[in-house]
Amino acid sequence: MEFLFQRFWHSFVERLDEKYIIARTAYLDTGMEREIVLRIEAESLDIEEAWLLRLGRPGMMADSREELQVLKGIKAYLGSGPELRQALRSVEDELLRSLVNDTVIAVVQAESFLYRERGYNDAAQYTRAWEEFYLGSCRYYSNLERVKVSWGDFIGAFSRETRLFDRCKTQQLFREDNGTYRINGSIIDSFHHMTACLELDQDMTLSQAWADMTRVPDKVCRESTGQLANIIGHTLAGKPKKELARLLGAGQGCVHLIDLLYDSARMLELYMLDVG
Repeated sequence: MEFLFQRFWHSFVERLDEKYIIARTAYLDTGMEREIVLRIEAESLDIEEAWLLRLGRPGMMADSREELQVLKGIKAYLGSGPELRQALRSVEDELLRSLVNDTVIAVVQAESFLYRERGYNDAAQYTRAWEEFYLGSCRYYSNLERVKVSWGDFIGAFSRETRLFDRCKTQQLFREDNGTYRINGSIIDSFHHMTACLELDQDMTLSQAWADMTRVPDKVCRESTGQLANIIGHTLAGKPKKELARLLGAGQGCVHLIDLLYDSARMLELYMLDVG
């Protein structure tokens, strides 16, 4: 077996003071290191300041910082996708756009510990609001009548005051001795933990796929792994995320599993681009 390529992300959200939070996503792969940082007003979730760090490595240029003024004033929350895409329309670097998206997703997850700033009286009211807002969006919220553990019960009585959310993602690409490929990927965050393994033929066509959900809000979430059968025989590289989401069940699938497989597809593209 030959090791070919690796990617790693670490996203986290911290409370700076009573007014602001800061959200960061650090990214490393075999060839580069980047970090997106957003300073955000906690009550509105409006982005007050944003910048990209390009971190140097041995034999490469020194660190640099690029201010992202185009993101100022945009809400770091669900529904802001079109506005974020419009603001970043002139940015050719797809990785930068994806890191902004990863950081915004981290803020959405951290809201579970910002519900008072966001105008909710308690965690139960926040949970009910999410059940209405997110209805039909994933396996969990499409099957609330079957769910045994509410989001509020899943989180429990504990609260986070400073470090509000953490998420790590990792991906590794290998080539087997017979010329086939294998991708191992995982997501672990403050609420979830899941792993996926993909096996691909020599032409990069998916031949086998499995996933294990070690920690999820409810056992109904684990049913979404059955959707992996729908992508067998497909070529992941170059497949649009909307198409991949459709194959993986869309509202009856798991958004985190969809992200995990989309990251795998992007890694294939990056590797193929790197080797020419």
